[in-house]
Amino acid sequence: MTYCDFLVGVFLFFSSNRFTYEIAPVFVLMEQLTLKKMREIIGWPNGDGDGLFSPGGAISNMYSVMVARYKYFPEVKTKGMSAAPQLVLFTSEHSHYSIKRAGAVLGFGRENVILLKTDERGRVIPADLEAKIIDAKQKGYVPLFVNATAGTTVYGAFDPINDIADICEKYNLWLHVDGAWGGGLLMSRKHRHKLSGIDRANSVTWNPHKMMGVPLQCSAILVRDK
Repeated sequence: MTYCDFLVGVFLFFSSNRFTYEIAPVFVLMEQLTLKKMREIIGWPNGDGDGLFSPGGAISNMYSVMVARYKYFPEVKTKGMSAAPQLVLFTSEHSHYSIKRAGAVLGFGRENVILLKTDERGRVIPADLEAKIIDAKQKGYVPLFVNATAGTTVYGAFDPINDIADICEKYNLWLHVDGAWGGGLLMSRKHRHKLSGIDRANSVTWNPHKMMGVPLQCSAILVRDK
């Protein structure tokens, strides 16, 4: 699949209803193939995993929190948030507002979305993440989810994904990369290094309608595991 084929496929895909295979068999298959290709570009082996297209990056980010919660506390689906401990999420002080909104909408509470300090270039400071994880655990909270931003809205900053992934693996946290703005750099040999470590993420948001020029609003939520 060439870059042009990819863009044409995404454009045609979003021009058609595709609620079921019976209604739009070709476009359902195109969705599966396009999402698989995007997972391959991220670096997940054989493009394995899962995902879907959503109305926008805010919804994709919210889905990532939902999937993380279900992965660690599946009983929430039937019993509600009372079945889970006091969960906390972590994200950059410069991250997209949708992470805070997801905390509010999904019942975590905005106060349980902990903001991380950034350096002079707007990137998350990994040491601050680890310190705040330890602090939250000491207070009786259960850290669940870390959002790393690949292209912040104002500064265009790329958080150090590899360093954040090391911490997430150490404390068994879900790592999400919000590449809504900067995910398109995965297509660039020159600039892909800015997303180094993205293959270690559990989930990724990627919006082709931004850097890649897809003419209709287009967001994908991609998950490493099926």
